[in-house]
Amino acid sequence: MNMKKLVAVAVTACGSTGLFAAAVDAMTQDPNVVMTSLSVRQRYPWNGKVDIDFSFTSSIPEAFAFIQFKATYVDKAGETVSIPMKTFDQVSIPWCTNAGAYRVTWDSTADAPNLRITNLEYTVTANMAKYMVVDLSKGTAATADDPYPITYMEECPDPTRDDGGWTNEYRTTKMVFRLVQPGTYVKGWNNQFTTWNDAEKHNATITRPFYLAIFECTQGQARRVMGTWFGTQSLEFYNSDFRERRPVACASYNAWRGKASDGFCWPNHGSEVDPSSFIGQFRIKTGNDNGFDMPTETEWEYAARAGSTDAWGGDGLSNGRLSTSDAGPTGGAQNSLLATLGRYKYNGGYINNGGSYSKPAYTCTTNNGTMIVGSYKPNAWGFYDMLGNISECALDYKSGSMSNVATIDDVGPEVADPSSADSINRATRGGTYASEAKGASLVARPNMPAGHEINGCRLAWRFPFAGTQAATE
Repeated sequence: MNMKKLVAVAVTACGSTGLFAAAVDAMTQDPNVVMTSLSVRQRYPWNGKVDIDFSFTSSIPEAFAFIQFKATYVDKAGETVSIPMKTFDQVSIPWCTNAGAYRVTWDSTADAPNLRITNLEYTVTANMAKYMVVDLSKGTAATADDPYPITYMEECPDPTRDDGGWTNEYRTTKMVFRLVQPGTYVKGWNNQFTTWNDAEKHNATITRPFYLAIFECTQGQARRVMGTWFGTQSLEFYNSDFRERRPVACASYNAWRGKASDGFCWPNHGSEVDPSSFIGQFRIKTGNDNGFDMPTETEWEYAARAGSTDAWGGDGLSNGRLSTSDAGPTGGAQNSLLATLGRYKYNGGYINNGGSYSKPAYTCTTNNGTMIVGSYKPNAWGFYDMLGNISECALDYKSGSMSNVATIDDVGPEVADPSSADSINRATRGGTYASEAKGASLVARPNMPAGHEINGCRLAWRFPFAGTQAATE
């Protein structure tokens, strides 16, 4: 993200000589965060302390921004040298906060005790926090007054590791959300398979950033929120040591957010959910009114694509007819690319009986059926299991085909008759461990009655945006 910057050029000297600081216009445009002022002053008499005053605004008041500080100078050889800025009187670094005006004091002698230069340039940047982490350790004891702690991270724990450092705690006692910036993309595909017949290509635009969970909601996470195993069949379906880290697989849309017939119908009733539902309990236990919810179809596909324009996020094809049977990266049945991205029928979802495949038993281990979340390769934006493993409920009511017209913050059609709750079809995305490749593509969007209990979910945090009732509820 290009962040707006203000750079203060500071001329320093040794001993008790004063410090002169002036703002220099070296700014780049950013749609969300704007640094509005910056000044730097050395303490007098000199004690090694430097006061840094700055302010920034945000187009999204609810958003947190990471504040980063950097000091550089140009040496005699003309090379730019960075000085580590780690020691501050008031804050720890990295520092995350809302928009406003702030002063921090840098202890330059602690970080650079032998600094002897005559030119120093400070840069302060504000970036929307890349990761939001909800700590579920309090379980059912959390309340609106004593909620789950929410912290923010600028990077994943260990980018050098294949799993990014997302250890088991992030699959069970914590839930991690990744920031997705707004943008326009090509949604859908063309009619090549029956499961793609209602996914016509069209442009879709998202005008506001949102956070999306990097993993499908696991049984361990759901149990901490609800106090018991969540989903009617989950008690018998995953009878293994890895149960807590496998996705919830047998919960209905109604169980996730409430029955439409009871007044919890998106988009008719905006962001309202049943307080006893999973999302209702999640909101209560985070002290949140309406931000946490399911992603819309448009948000889900945008994050799942992560900039790709093909059918499986890397097959390299943007048009043309794909194979319905051949193995390979474009196979509609077996697909070597999909095999690296998620659990589906032909890479362990079903049992391979020497070329024929059979459904696994409810008591299967992770050799078959669903897999521990995060076991496969993430997409380009760091989301895991967007394809395969378990189908994910989308927020939208599904009524026929996607419109072949450009959409802005698309939330799908309103429900004509919310009183018939069990017959209200909701879109599901991503496919399952039982799907062939064509059913676990970026564009397959089967519908599921709201009361049908086979669905998983990946939670989102949605800032209010124009075009939905969520902004006014």
